[in-house]
Amino acid sequence: MLGSGRTLSSFKVGDKVTVKAPSDRPLYHHGSHGTVVTIGTKRVHVRMDKAAFENHDGEVANFLPGDLEPGHVGTPRNSDRVNDAFTTLKLAAGTDLVAVAIEAGILTVEQGEQIKAAWASHLQS
Repeated sequence: MLGSGRTLSSFKVGDKVTVKAPSDRPLYHHGSHGTVVTIGTKRVHVRMDKAAFENHDGEVANFLPGDLEPGHVGTPRNSDRVNDAFTTLKLAAGTDLVAVAIEAGILTVEQGEQIKAAWASHLQS
C-alpha cells in the first residue's frame, strides 16, 4: 500500500485500474475494476466499471495511489470468484473420479481423457 512506490503522477485520467485491499477505504472495493476520472491533491478518483459487488458499478470512490494496480487484473465480482471456486472444485472431483477408475482398470487412459474433456466442456457451458 504505502510502500508500493506509486504516486499521483503514476496515473492519468482514463487509466484502467484494479483496487487492491484499500488501506483506508471499505474492503468491499477490493478487486474492483475501474477507470481514473480525476486526480486530486492526495487521491485518485476512480469510477467503478465492474465493482466487486454489482450495486457499486458506476460509483466514484477515491483511493491512495498505493491502493491501485495498473490495468484490470483478476476477476472483480465476488460472485464470479465463488463460481470459479465451485467450478474448480467440480473439475477436481471429476478428475479424481477418472483417476480412480483408470487405476481400477475400469477405464483406459484414453477413455479417461475423453471423459475429463467432456466434463470440463460441460462445466464451461
